[in-house]
Amino acid sequence: MEKLKEYQDFFTEYSFTRKEMVFFPGKFPSSILLILKGKVRVYLSYPHGKEFTLTILSPGDVYSGHTRTFGQALEPVSMASIPMEVFKEMLQKMPNLVFGLVGVLGDALRGSMDVIESLVFEEADVRLISLLLEWARHNGKPVPRGVEIKLDFTREEIASMIGSSRQTLNNLFRNLMNEQLIEVQNKSILIKDLDRMRHILRERKGE
Repeated sequence: MEKLKEYQDFFTEYSFTRKEMVFFPGKFPSSILLILKGKVRVYLSYPHGKEFTLTILSPGDVYSGHTRTFGQALEPVSMASIPMEVFKEMLQKMPNLVFGLVGVLGDALRGSMDVIESLVFEEADVRLISLLLEWARHNGKPVPRGVEIKLDFTREEIASMIGSSRQTLNNLFRNLMNEQLIEVQNKSILIKDLDRMRHILRERKGE
């Protein structure tokens, strides 16, 4: 952290409220972004209002402003931007910084490939199950009855992530509840049996 202090004059700090746009294509074309507080949803946006989430940035994550992605605050966010040239100099003195950037961009790349595959090959129910399993793996909390996922998104936002309408999403949730796979609560989803959910996903993908 001491090494970072010598570069603090190059940092520009920003604050955002929940649901506010943090970045969009062209906003920070020559900067590296460092999340200081809060979570940011990174997503692609397509015509007709469709959105596909690539990754979620958390405090300490580093992201490049030179992308075609959008970023939305899921909660109050503090972020610093650093000129690309300054960041390159910082990497020479603090090479560990690159791991944070590579990790996040790797998640985003994997997310973009998932989006491409889902658009071409998968139905909405498969995309929803895949999304729930991904959330369970990254943010799920084991509880006596299964794995609990805290929801940071509205129904409309979740529907946009799988390329469907809110009505379709509600029907998909109802089907999964009827199959005794999940319970949908106010601000969370309980996955009752992860192994069975994975098995159903493989079946529906034809694997």
